[in-house]
Amino acid sequence: MTEFEHWLKAQFADTGAFTVFIVLVRIGDDSVEALKSTFAHMIGDEMTWAEMTALLAAARADWNGVGFFVGLAHGGGPMSDDQARTRLKQVETEVMADPLVLNRGRFFDRDGRHLQVDEAT
Repeated sequence: MTEFEHWLKAQFADTGAFTVFIVLVRIGDDSVEALKSTFAHMIGDEMTWAEMTALLAAARADWNGVGFFVGLAHGGGPMSDDQARTRLKQVETEVMADPLVLNRGRFFDRDGRHLQVDEAT
């Protein structure tokens, strides 16, 4: 299993179904650029990394990193679509303003390995 698959199983075991905010990024030598984003409702933990990347390919973006952020409705479970659209805009804005925000979620490379963004020195 990839680190993504381990994370998904652990997250689902912890919260049950949830909304996930997905931000595709391009990682440069000393930069991280947000490219595209979306949200989805995760109602199970059986998605493989290969299945996720097949879905992400539909974005037609030249990405090499992806951030996942968990959202829950007030009583738990997935958020409504309206709530999710509003929260997605906030996530997009935060990531564009400061790529270190990716560390607040789960950040993976194209191989499903966990990454961390560090400040450039």
